[in-house]
Amino acid sequence: MALKTKLALFIAGAGLLFSLAYLWLNRLTVTRSGNEQKHITTDKIASRVLEMVENEKKRIATICFDWAAWDVMYEYATKPTREFESQSMPAAVIPEFDLNVILVINRVKKTIYHEGYDRQRRRPVRFDPGNPRNAGLWRSLYVDFDRPSMRRFVSASEHGPLILVSAPILRGDGRGPMNGRVIMGRLVNAAFNERISAAVQEMTTLLTPEQAAAELGPERARRLAGDHPLLRESARVMHVYSASADPAGDLAFIVRVDADRTLFGLQERASRNFLASIWLSTLLLGLLLFAFVDRLLLKRLADISRRAGEVASFADLSIRVPEAGRDEIARLSRTINLMLERLEKESVRRREMEDRLVMNEKLAATGRLAANIAHEVNNPLFAIANSLAVIKSSLGDAGGDIGEVLPLAEKEIARVRKITRRLLDHGKVNLETFQEADLGSILDTACEVLKLSRQLGRTAVRWQTPREPLPILCNADSLQQVFMNLILNASEAMEKRGDVFIQAEPAGDGYAVHFRDTGPGFPESIRRKIFEPFNSSKDAKGAGLGLYISYHIVKRHGGAMALDETPESSMGGAHLVVTLPRRGGIDHGG
Repeated sequence: MALKTKLALFIAGAGLLFSLAYLWLNRLTVTRSGNEQKHITTDKIASRVLEMVENEKKRIATICFDWAAWDVMYEYATKPTREFESQSMPAAVIPEFDLNVILVINRVKKTIYHEGYDRQRRRPVRFDPGNPRNAGLWRSLYVDFDRPSMRRFVSASEHGPLILVSAPILRGDGRGPMNGRVIMGRLVNAAFNERISAAVQEMTTLLTPEQAAAELGPERARRLAGDHPLLRESARVMHVYSASADPAGDLAFIVRVDADRTLFGLQERASRNFLASIWLSTLLLGLLLFAFVDRLLLKRLADISRRAGEVASFADLSIRVPEAGRDEIARLSRTINLMLERLEKESVRRREMEDRLVMNEKLAATGRLAANIAHEVNNPLFAIANSLAVIKSSLGDAGGDIGEVLPLAEKEIARVRKITRRLLDHGKVNLETFQEADLGSILDTACEVLKLSRQLGRTAVRWQTPREPLPILCNADSLQQVFMNLILNASEAMEKRGDVFIQAEPAGDGYAVHFRDTGPGFPESIRRKIFEPFNSSKDAKGAGLGLYISYHIVKRHGGAMALDETPESSMGGAHLVVTLPRRGGIDHGG
C-alpha cells in the first residue's frame, strides 16, 4: 500500500476515532441528560393532566355529596314524585353545574331519575344499561352500590368517556339506612380538552383507545393502561400520551399533549455541530500534515521509485537518482546510484556473454538439425526414389492419373532433397539460385500438389489464379515449400475441415500473399514466439520447425512474414501475411 494511502487512511481513522469517542461520551452525558429531561417533562405533563381529571372528580363530588345529603332527596328515593322532580331537579341543573348526566337509583337498584344532556351536540342523551358499551359503567356502579362510601371513577360509555361520582343517599344527620345512590358525571369532550390545554399550556387532543392503538400500535397502547405515560417524538414535537382507565383497568380515554421540543432540538443540533467541528478540525489538520509530509518525504520517495522503475527493465542503466540534501533520503539516493553504476558495468558484460552464447547455441542447433534431417529424411527418400524408378520402368508409358502422378512424385522428391541440402548449408554461405518465375503459378502448383497428395482431407482451398502474371525473382521450389507449409498448417489446425482463403496482390514494389483460415487461430502462448524453432501448437504431432524454416526462406528472399492480429482483418481464425519483393533475390545470381 502506498505511503500516501496509508497517511490518508491514518487521518481518516483518527477522525473516525475522535468521532466514536465523542459519540460515546455524548451518549453518557448529553444524550442521557437529554433523555432524563424528556422523561421529567413527560411526567410533569402527565401529572398535570391527571391532576385536572382528579380536580374534575372533586368538583363533581362536591355537588353530588350535597344532593345525596339532602333530606328531601332521602324521602324522594323512597317515594319518587313528579312534583319533586319538576320543582327541585329541573333540567337547568345540568348546564348550570356543567354536568352531562344525573342519575338517582333507589335501594333496590332501580333508576328513578335519569337526566342527560350533551352540550357539544346540544341534545338530550340517555345512558342505556343494556348497551354493551356501558357494561363497565353499570358494573362499576352496581359493585359498590351497597357500600356507604363515595366512589369516583372514569368509564367509557355509548356517548364517549365519562367522569363519574357515585354518592350514597343518606339523611343529613347521618341516621337511618342508605336509601339509594346519586350518580353525577360529565363527558370528556372538547370543552374539557380546552381546559386541559389551558392548564398545561400546550396543544392537547382527546383520543379513544382505538385511535391511540392506531397511532402507537397495539403493544404500546396496552402499556398505556398503567400509570406511566408514554413519549413519542417527531421532528419538532414531543407527543405525551396520558391515559385514564375504568375500575376494571380498561382504557376510557387518552389525552395526547403535543409539546414543543425546540429546546431539545437546539441541544441535539449543538451536539451535531460539535461533531462536525471535530471532523472539520481533523480534516484541516490532516490536510496540513499530509501536505507537509508529502512535500518533505513522499514526493522525493516517489521520484526515487519512478527512477528505480525505469531502471527495473534494465533498458537504460545510465539513469541516476537525485542526491539533493543531507538527510536519510539523500544517503539512500547515493547508495542507489552506486548500485546502478555497478549494475551498468555488469549489464554490459552480461550482454556480451549472452550474444556469444546465443550465437554458439544457434550454430549447435543448426548442426544438430541438419544432421538429424540428413539421417532421417535422405535415406527414406533414396528408397522411395528407387521404388518409383522400378514402378516407372515396369509400367512403361502409362497414361491417365498414373502418368501425371509419377513425374510429380519424382519432382517433389528432388525438391525435398534440395531442402535437406539447404538445411545442411544453414548458417553457411547461402548458395540458393534465384530465377524469374510467376508467383501465381507457384501458388497453383502448391495447391495442386496438396490436392493430389490427399493431405488436406476435407479442407477447401479458396484460391483463384490471377488474371495477369505476377513476375518475381525467387527460388520457386523454396517458395512452394513455404506456401504448402502454410496451407498444411492451417488444414491441421482446423482438423482437416474448413476453408483456407489465399489472396495475392501487389503491395508497393512487391507482393502481399494473405493466408486466412476459419480455424481456432494461434494460442496466446504461441503468438509471442511464433517463428522460433521447436515452437508448435500441435503437441506431439509436430516438431515446431515448419514456420521457422518458412520464415527464414522468406527472409532470404528479402521479404517478411507476420501474423495479422487486427480484428477487422480476422475471419475468426489465423491470418498470416507473406510480403515478397519482386527483385528480392537479385544478389544471389541467376
